Amino acid sequence: MAGKIKLGVPNLLPHARRLRDSVTWGMRSRLPSWALRKRVDGKVVLITGASSGIGAGVARELAEAGATVLLTARSIETLQDLAASLRDDGYQAFAYRSDIADLDDCDRLCQKVLEEHGKVDILINNAGRSIRRSIIYSLERFHDYQRVMQLNYFGAIRVAINLIPQMIEQGEGHIINVSTVGVQNGVPRFSAYLGSKCALEGWTMAAQNELLHTGISFTLMNYPLVRTPMIAPTRIYDYFPAMSEKKAVAWMCDAIIRRPKRMVTPFGLFSLGMYYVLPKTAEFIVNTGYQIVPEKFSSGNKGTRNEATGDNPASNVRPMRKRSGS
Repeated sequence: MAGKIKLGVPNLLPHARRLRDSVTWGMRSRLPSWALRKRVDGKVVLITGASSGIGAGVARELAEAGATVLLTARSIETLQDLAASLRDDGYQAFAYRSDIADLDDCDRLCQKVLEEHGKVDILINNAGRSIRRSIIYSLERFHDYQRVMQLNYFGAIRVAINLIPQMIEQGEGHIINVSTVGVQNGVPRFSAYLGSKCALEGWTMAAQNELLHTGISFTLMNYPLVRTPMIAPTRIYDYFPAMSEKKAVAWMCDAIIRRPKRMVTPFGLFSLGMYYVLPKTAEFIVNTGYQIVPEKFSSGNKGTRNEATGDNPASNVRPMRKRSGS
């Protein structure tokens, strides 16, 4: 069967190549535009959740660098507009409607892509769903956990599993799974979202350890809050610092160039260190913040009811100053 790996005497040559490439591409990344073109020119890149935000921004950067970008999301009209815009500029772009939460649709998408393009060199699992709701208000909403897991975990690895055999055959591939810095600091009210991303991270780490010698690389993107359309409906995010969409796209492009095991912010590393070195202190800080910030925040309107709880926000919460989008 295609994609089977023969076990026995270990092949260490791929590890030597990986070390060489790590040094080479690390130096090339100092010239990001040139390095990105060297890395993706002539390659086929599949991007899920490509209709807006990071996915759409990365699609344009990669298309301009010479890649054939395959865009997929549920909103086919938006995808077709983006693909048409890229083709009008002289680039290679194709739109595919797909619901990554539907596992059969994942299979159909991958089969169609491989039939029409023959390969996928880079997979960017960018599609995701987030729910902000405390556990105490999720006791009768177990479906929240199921639907987040279905898209963020099962859908992501279903697409990857479909493409891995072809990547093994060609001896190279790169799978990028988008995660969150919340995995490092356990952000309250995101238990469903973080649970799905922790599962994705565990799978990614095991997959890399199993498939490293085949030439396939895996990268985890531990993004902080990014100011994209995904977070727009949650008004409380207007008052929090967030990475700009432009920087988030540049972060992804850097990961494509260097193929690191993980991309994480200094704050993420600090949070992880706190949980290992001073776990109870870290929990005290985060829990105190959880108690201060209400389930739903709306400045200047004390009577606003909370969507998740049906209760009024805590009356002792002071309005925060709204952050700009940059």
